[in-house]
Amino acid sequence: MGGYSILFSSFMIFLIFPFHRFITLLRHIQPQPELQVHDREGTYYVNVDVSRKEGSVRAKRLGLAKSGLADIFYTQFQFAAKLLFTPEYRGRVFTLLRHPVERSVSMFYYKQIASWENPRIYRPDLDGMNIGAWLKRGDFQDDVEAMYGNFMVARLVGGGPHNIDLTNDDLELAKDILRQKVLVGLITQIEESVNRFDKYFGWTLRQEEHPECFERFIRQGENINEHEHVQEGSDTWNKLAELAKYDVQLYEYALQLFDEQGKNLFGNDGATIDIGQ
Repeated sequence: MGGYSILFSSFMIFLIFPFHRFITLLRHIQPQPELQVHDREGTYYVNVDVSRKEGSVRAKRLGLAKSGLADIFYTQFQFAAKLLFTPEYRGRVFTLLRHPVERSVSMFYYKQIASWENPRIYRPDLDGMNIGAWLKRGDFQDDVEAMYGNFMVARLVGGGPHNIDLTNDDLELAKDILRQKVLVGLITQIEESVNRFDKYFGWTLRQEEHPECFERFIRQGENINEHEHVQEGSDTWNKLAELAKYDVQLYEYALQLFDEQGKNLFGNDGATIDIGQ
């Protein structure tokens, strides 16, 4: 786990891999001719959606990194590396990863109810169907890309969002990027992950705010869509895992990285991570 270095910077880059719940909020930020900071219930946002390519292009044109208006960028890896940051304005990358099968299940049921989303995402024709039945449909393969089967690997290596032509070389490159560039958090280890982010970035809350914030957003969660659980090892689970085989392998590698970073970044070694261009 050697070879880490750090370049202290003003920016933190949170990588998004569907399904993260704040994406809906980001996509409702309205574009304006210049950068502006908006207050939403005490949380401040800059009016740029860098979770998308067009928003990242706009952010570059408006000089978002140089402006210093944002401390955290919620984006995808290739946007950060190619559009948002430069050797002069660099950032440190962190993410929270979810098992790809659970991510696909969540996306499937989200599509059934997300009437506020665009037609590509909102799928009322799936309403009332369980994911096992969907997999048995003759035309389910047409929807696989929309369920983000191998999204993580494709995005890390710079391919399309649902690249079906990925290879083992792409997987190995994605592993290298994750190991060298990203502070890894896990949804299944959410409290430990958030504690690591706090320590690494020096985030602090007033003592009286911390318990309430942690309980509300971490332990209980907000904006959760309750849906049918898919049992690990079931036919449905195994089929979804096969459809997302590269992401599953990357996630298994991330579990290893999470343990290694716990020792190397938060133990006695003092090693740290930097993102380069």
